[in-house]
Amino acid sequence: INRIKNLPRYTSLQQSTAIQHIMMKSILQSTLTLLLLLLSDTSAANNNNFDYTDYINSEPSEEGAILLLGDSWAAIAGDYAANICGLSNTRYVTNDAQNGSTANQWAEKESAVDSVQKGEYDYEYVWLSIGGNDFLDGKCDSSISEQVAADIVTVIGHIVDNSPNPNIQILYFGYSVPSTDICGNGITAQLFEEQGEIIFDAIKSSAYSDYVTTFDISEMFVKWGTGGLSDPYYYYDSIHLNQMGYLHLFSSYKVQRFFGCSVANTVELKGISAVVEGKDNPAHLAGTVISTLVGLVMGIVALVLAVNFVKRKMAMRDSSAKVELLDKNEKAETGDYVVVNEEKAVMA
Repeated sequence: INRIKNLPRYTSLQQSTAIQHIMMKSILQSTLTLLLLLLSDTSAANNNNFDYTDYINSEPSEEGAILLLGDSWAAIAGDYAANICGLSNTRYVTNDAQNGSTANQWAEKESAVDSVQKGEYDYEYVWLSIGGNDFLDGKCDSSISEQVAADIVTVIGHIVDNSPNPNIQILYFGYSVPSTDICGNGITAQLFEEQGEIIFDAIKSSAYSDYVTTFDISEMFVKWGTGGLSDPYYYYDSIHLNQMGYLHLFSSYKVQRFFGCSVANTVELKGISAVVEGKDNPAHLAGTVISTLVGLVMGIVALVLAVNFVKRKMAMRDSSAKVELLDKNEKAETGDYVVVNEEKAVMA
């Protein structure tokens, strides 16, 4: 879309053709990336050897720059966040997240103020990941959730009030449930979900709600039959995601939509995620290929509809420009438009 905005002014047909060329090129590029992964060595699919960043084929762009703030969930993601919109779209990322940090520490030290004011790039997006360590340091005590939520809202205020970008967008989705029962007594999943709800409600009711996008990922990795716990396949320990986990997370439609990723970017990253996960399972792989092809077809259909819509709009604009204002008693023909005076009927 950003490339389309910078197109020179051509005729309706030329501009529509240029738009169609750009979008088709993106979709074909995404398809080639997926085919490359499908044909690559299946042994690379395991967590120890595979690195999807090896397939990056684009130079970084400051457009859509991302600032990462918070704890280890954001800090570890720094290596992958640059390609959150696919391997053919690389963004500049500043990773100011700090392992082990808490929402209370970020609120009291006002660390976010320094991060947004130093302005390494013109940030459009901030991913904020805090609150988890407060909860874990408090031995999973849910009574501190209200204070944790208040600290998070304070940090959000620091970002919004000090950002040079008045349209800064902040993402907060909390955490997925751990892969082991770290809180004990089989209530880890319940406690994590309850804390998340309290934080989400506090953000939505704050004065900064318009700047923050929230959604719940607590059950994103949950495996059936584990008592509500997440699948260890996506974790490198009980709490932190591994590369496959971040790839699965970033390819979700809500994350893609927040970061302004195109349809082609979303299909590419989601396809990569599914292909990599399905390489060890032929049945899963077959389903992956089908779902990816369906996604590509949907993207192409959406592209055709969008281009046709643009063509109609441009045709209407070009035609309306031909019509001139006419005198009240004048009749004229201009192009395909005929202007006819209507006379009132008069009784004899």
